[in-house]
Amino acid sequence: MEDRHKWYWDLGLKIVGSLLTVVAILVGVWQFNIGEERKAVYEHASALWLKRLETYSNVAKLAGSIAAAPGGQPARADIDAFLAAYWGDMILVEDAEVERTMIAFRTEIEDFKRGRSSTDRLKQRADQLMKAFRESMKAREPQP
Repeated sequence: MEDRHKWYWDLGLKIVGSLLTVVAILVGVWQFNIGEERKAVYEHASALWLKRLETYSNVAKLAGSIAAAPGGQPARADIDAFLAAYWGDMILVEDAEVERTMIAFRTEIEDFKRGRSSTDRLKQRADQLMKAFRESMKAREPQP
C-alpha cells in the first residue's frame, strides 16, 4: 500500500509541476509581448518627438533670421523658407498653440512687408513662437 501511495504522490507532483511550467511559460510570453508593445509605442513617440524637435529647430532659426535681419530687412530667401515650412513640415508636428503662434508670426511678416508693422513686433512674435515651441516640446516629451 505504501508503494501505491507514493506512486500517487509522485504522479500528482508531476502533473502539478507540468501545469506550473506551462503557466510560467505562458506568463513569460505574455510579459514579453506587453514589453514589446510598450517598446514600439515608446519608439514611435520618440521618433515623432525627434521629428518635432528637428522641425521646430529649423523654423526657429528661420524666424530668428527674419526677426533679427540686418538693416531691418529680412532676406526673401528666409521668408520663402519659413513659408515653405509653414505649409509643409509644421502641419505634421505642430499642436494648437504652436499653430496659433505660427499664424501670428506669418501675419506679422505680411504686415511688415506692407509697412504696417515694425522689426520690434517681428521680434516679439518670434519670441512668442520660441516659447510655444519650448512648451510644446516639454508637454510631449516621450515617457519610457
